[in-house]
Amino acid sequence: MISTTLPTKHSDHPLRERYGSSFLLGTKLCQHVDVAQLSRAYRGASPHQRVDQRRARLVDAGVDVFGTIGYRAATIDHICARAGLSKRYFYESFRDSEALLLACYERCVNEFHDAMVIAVTEAPETIEAQLRAALFGYFSAIDADQRGARITLLEVLGVSTTVDEAYAAQFRRFASYVEALAGDAFSTSRLPKPQLDVIAQGIFGAITQIATQWFLDHRRRPRAQLIDATHVLVLAVLDQLPHAR
Repeated sequence: MISTTLPTKHSDHPLRERYGSSFLLGTKLCQHVDVAQLSRAYRGASPHQRVDQRRARLVDAGVDVFGTIGYRAATIDHICARAGLSKRYFYESFRDSEALLLACYERCVNEFHDAMVIAVTEAPETIEAQLRAALFGYFSAIDADQRGARITLLEVLGVSTTVDEAYAAQFRRFASYVEALAGDAFSTSRLPKPQLDVIAQGIFGAITQIATQWFLDHRRRPRAQLIDATHVLVLAVLDQLPHAR
């Protein structure tokens, strides 16, 4: 049977990459801007703070639009109308709608990851308890944020090579979290590390597929039932890992 002892907790988690806004000198926009004005605060906010605020409004609008009508049906006009900003301000922060999709995806996936981490930190230090807590945090976050669920589970798939790479990076991030939660079940296994990596990715892939089907079925199945079944599935995999004799 699997060991119920977890390794020592670490407070460090993968750093979040941020898609920073840009203001390129030499553009037509900059040619009409008084540089001295950029250093002055307006209504209590500096010019850079106002850029950040507009960017945040665009990301809010992107999550709302992409998460309802979908990325492929959305236009920059839709986004700007929802944000209450002109296209000038859209291009101040994003080169195109794909760049905005990446920012929306990053925000949503980070929120889901944080929900898992918070749930785990409040759980007893056993594999069974912390795994259940992580599943509760993940499925609860998806249940509470249908727009974020649609973006992370569906809208980012098959958009472009760049978006595929971002999705793959986040998938590996969550798989590494599964491996950390597995504790001694992974650390004492005699399987080579590359094989354990594949197993961790398979576990998270199963969780993602279960979440996707649940979302497509309009969450008809009770969430508790989903968590119970997924918990059994993951523990069964961990229990079958070969260990050194």
